[in-house]
Amino acid sequence: MSSTSERSLAVAGVRHAAAVLVDAACDVCAACAAGARLHCTRPLVEGRQLTAPMPRVVAEEMLEAVTAVAALVEAPRVGTVVVAAPADSSLAVLVRAVSPSRVLFAADLRDEALRADLGRLEPSGRARVVVATGDVRAAVRAVRRGGHVCVGGPVLDAPSVTELVQREVSLVAPLDAAAVLGRVSTQVWSAAVAAAA
Repeated sequence: MSSTSERSLAVAGVRHAAAVLVDAACDVCAACAAGARLHCTRPLVEGRQLTAPMPRVVAEEMLEAVTAVAALVEAPRVGTVVVAAPADSSLAVLVRAVSPSRVLFAADLRDEALRADLGRLEPSGRARVVVATGDVRAAVRAVRRGGHVCVGGPVLDAPSVTELVQREVSLVAPLDAAAVLGRVSTQVWSAAVAAAA
């Protein structure tokens, strides 16, 4: 298996068209000891396989979904969580399996149906936790003041420090994806991979 990333959670090829997620955290550095395995400072060359083989074409999407869910696990428990992704996405499948909260999905956080649902469910009309998969600035604008935005993957549009401070929003990073995957059944993982394909 050869890793395609320097991160402690990586996509590794197992066959020509297949890949797995691998945990390369060392378990001895200060980050690992603090429970932040995704921020390992001395990742191993050969890691521990965390998932069943999946088509290589969906591996990066699955990596992003897993890290987004790992960030959500680190956020405070709230009644309603908004996920910036379609309801039939791989991220949606994993969030439903892990989150005890009521979850609303919308590819566009400005969606009128989403706003109407939030208006009925939350006194402020905004969620306290939003899971963002790229446009973090939109998530910061959509979450309620003092809320939390879970960021799992690459940030396409980052908010300014001023936006974060003025809205009193906290960004939540993932710490341990291996622990999240340990809570996901084989059936749920297969459904998430199928949703990504």
